[in-house]
Amino acid sequence: MPLSTPRIAGVDVARGVALLGMFSVHVFGAFEPDDSPTVAWQLAGGRSSATFALVAGVGLAFTTGGRTPRTDRGSLAAVAARALTVGLIGLLLGYASNAAGLEVDVILAFYALLFLLALPLLALRTRTLAYVALGLGVVAPFLVQLLRGALPEPAFEGDPTLQDVVTDPAGLLGDLLVHGDYPVLAWTAYLCAGLAIGRLDLFDRRVATRLLTAGLALAAASWLVCSLWLLRWGGLARLQENEFHDATGPHARDEALWDTPDGETWWAMVSRAPHSTSPFDVLHTLGAATALLAAVLLLTRITVVRRALLPLAAAGSMPLTLYTAHVLFLATGALNGSPDLQYAVLVAGSLLFAAGWRFTRGRGPLEALVAGAARRAKAWERDRRGQDRRGQGGRGQGSAQGSPAEAPVERSDRTESQDQHR
Repeated sequence: MPLSTPRIAGVDVARGVALLGMFSVHVFGAFEPDDSPTVAWQLAGGRSSATFALVAGVGLAFTTGGRTPRTDRGSLAAVAARALTVGLIGLLLGYASNAAGLEVDVILAFYALLFLLALPLLALRTRTLAYVALGLGVVAPFLVQLLRGALPEPAFEGDPTLQDVVTDPAGLLGDLLVHGDYPVLAWTAYLCAGLAIGRLDLFDRRVATRLLTAGLALAAASWLVCSLWLLRWGGLARLQENEFHDATGPHARDEALWDTPDGETWWAMVSRAPHSTSPFDVLHTLGAATALLAAVLLLTRITVVRRALLPLAAAGSMPLTLYTAHVLFLATGALNGSPDLQYAVLVAGSLLFAAGWRFTRGRGPLEALVAGAARRAKAWERDRRGQDRRGQGGRGQGSAQGSPAEAPVERSDRTESQDQHR
């Protein structure tokens, strides 16, 4: 069915834009054959996946009560079930990615851990979440750099799979937390920011305008300060000397500016390259993602724009399905020699499928699978609590029938259960 409100349409469109940006990076790669950075890498590298993570936080806020957060055990069980299902899909997808030798770096297992770590954050206030996001943006990159020497590196090559959960659990955890392309310790900043944004009144134009202003200011300031450090204050020479000492040729400077450093020294913390996980990278992409979401929220308030963007919004409403499909498509090797055509097929196919499915069937196939797991987890928790209450009631009748202290508890439980199903 059509997306009827500017709020939902804007969030879905932003997610759709992020999805197509990730497609472009996976198709065109980071560098041209002459070692110059691709346009896709310069525009979408890091920013698209950061937007994906931030909007995931917004979606998590929506599914846990929006402006009135629900942190009852049923809601938490539903979030955990979503995380585990997404993680399972990601680990299964790793087999296809590894078999084809893709350099996609499947993000879903990282998302699963992100969602699990978000459980204790759901009760935080909006302002607290915003402060946590900014604090993590500054501090977490240093923690990641520090812990890379302490946590074990994965023994597996490529993307993690179900087998690695059993054969290399410590390496898998280290990969997800600090060693991978989306280190969860730092990427929690995007999820916290998304949770904070999802708790706001996104129907309000003033809220979207403030988000746009704040996002642009953060993105511009972090990029400007980093550029000054690199290009005016000698940081680039130190970065090349310590992280890219093997780079030679006419594009050695571009490599230092745009390639992800290995993190061998602390000078990696002055990089602004996509996925460098430096404070500048995290803060810049956090600001860019916030600004993109806010801009789309404002644009989709205009009816004609919102209608024109319905196919993109439809794609954004089923990101798990389309992300999985695009990895499987790339794994076939189809059109590998024609990246322009390959990208065009991915985009056109995604938009056409999403629009057709959304307006005839509704929720995407894998989204329906995840939602079903969440519903079953919530129902299981509700039934378990019901059994516990009946057991307590039976014991109470045997020991102190009609105890007045128990009646308010029972009424409170019934009210909470009713609230969960509104």
